[in-house]
Amino acid sequence: MGFLTLILAVIALIIAILAYQKAGGMKDLKKQIEQIASSTELRKSVESLAAATDTLKEKTAEAIGRLEATFKKEPKEEKKPPKRAAPKRRTKSKKAKTEKTEEPS
Repeated sequence: MGFLTLILAVIALIIAILAYQKAGGMKDLKKQIEQIASSTELRKSVESLAAATDTLKEKTAEAIGRLEATFKKEPKEEKKPPKRAAPKRRTKSKKAKTEKTEEPS
């Protein structure tokens, strides 16, 4: 079964190659490309597109520069209220501990 499929695929490939050559193949395609490339209208449109792209590129660079300048400005220092000191921990002194544990005799 696999052998029969391979033979049919090869036959289909040969038919496709013959049809491509009969339709003109690469020669016709090259002629069409040369015709289009030699057209003056195409050259003008490519040049105008290049000019528009350059203009857009410059405007984008200016906008990005302005954004960068805006973000790089140093922020004004805000007056913050003074921080409160942390409350001190109250610990019992050693004397108080020893007095409580020692009983008078």
